[in-house]
Amino acid sequence: MCLDEPIAVEERARGKKSMEDFECLDVDYSRAVPLEPFIHQVGGHSSMMRFDEHTVCKPMISREHHFYLSLPKNLRKFSPEYRGVIQVSFQEDKDGFIHLVAHPCETNHSGGHSESDSSPAGSAEEDNVGAASVHRPKRRRRRKEKEGINTHEITHRVRLLRTGSIEVQSNGTGPFLVDLVENKEEAESLKGLGHNPWSLRCHKRQLAEMRKTAPNSKLHKFILLENVTSQFVYPCILDLKMGTRQHGDDATEEKRNRQMEKCASTTSASIGVRVCGMQVYKAETGHFLCRNKYYGRKLTEDGFKHTLQQFLDNGEAIQHLVMPKIIAQLEELKSVLEKHQTYRFYSSSLLIIYEGNNCFSGANRVENGDLCTSHRAATAGVAVKMIDFAHSTYKGFRGDRTVHQGPDKGYIFGLENLLRVFHEIADGRGIAEEHDT
Repeated sequence: MCLDEPIAVEERARGKKSMEDFECLDVDYSRAVPLEPFIHQVGGHSSMMRFDEHTVCKPMISREHHFYLSLPKNLRKFSPEYRGVIQVSFQEDKDGFIHLVAHPCETNHSGGHSESDSSPAGSAEEDNVGAASVHRPKRRRRRKEKEGINTHEITHRVRLLRTGSIEVQSNGTGPFLVDLVENKEEAESLKGLGHNPWSLRCHKRQLAEMRKTAPNSKLHKFILLENVTSQFVYPCILDLKMGTRQHGDDATEEKRNRQMEKCASTTSASIGVRVCGMQVYKAETGHFLCRNKYYGRKLTEDGFKHTLQQFLDNGEAIQHLVMPKIIAQLEELKSVLEKHQTYRFYSSSLLIIYEGNNCFSGANRVENGDLCTSHRAATAGVAVKMIDFAHSTYKGFRGDRTVHQGPDKGYIFGLENLLRVFHEIADGRGIAEEHDT
């Protein structure tokens, strides 16, 4: 039996006003927040936007929004903290540049799930709707500044021209991201922009779609989520599509067949997990190496293993210090999911994040044997987070007719193989370079 009963969550929420019923009737345009693409987005379809240093936002999907509201407490540890809903306007200036701007929605509701919640998840009325009261942790930033860690608070202004091209302006330089793409011209155009190329690709697509609907819809709803990379200076991120099945229960026959074919032709079918995106900081060059979902679809099982090995390699050494932490969190997540009956996380992803900088390169060495601040950051923590719940379900969720029995075996199968590969790399059983594609 699941420790947190999902049916009880739905029954408690039923009869209470959904957050989607709250319209932002009094938009405070004087407190508007300009949105920029989240520079560390490595996968996904919708554009992730930076709201502030500790918070990102994405277009609201009703199903995903409700799933965040009903997450059991022991799964909240493995997902970004949910922080409410904002209204976003689509604006085109006199010079022909297109911008996204967030507007706070004032309500009388207090925000966030507290650690003392006795219920598996806070009700709709307990959650933050307005951006004005978004929880913004400050202690972590102060700690970074005290230790001398460069927080890379560089302002990137990204604008879309009417022609559809992207223009990026920056007030400084950061670690450039270099994408390995088949199109060399595209690679050169993306080099040095200070964003993961996938984030700009998603942003361009998102703005184009919103521009089409602009005459009919001036405000769009976005959900606010914790920026799980904010605790890292050079976040190395692996985005993994989990499970042997990707289509939701409501998928059309065409989409179902398409997703089944995709799974069958990739490592999703054979090991229950495939690479959807990656960025890893290479200390010897000061750049991020990036991979996208198209790269991940071509991988064999050996190629998948080599990619994980590459994810843990900063160009100078395999990061053995972070592997026990990754393995421990994956083991804990597996144990939690095994307890949750009827849950299915179709098409969801798993993020694995660690600090990419360390003291091995000459620029980071210190005298007298003291550990440098970036080394402390590298050994301090690892983040393992489940994301993308638009096709997730469980018994009683929003009246879903299809009820699945037992835990999500496809997802757990993927976790088992992921753990196996990490153990093999930790034990020195890696894959030779010739398997790189």
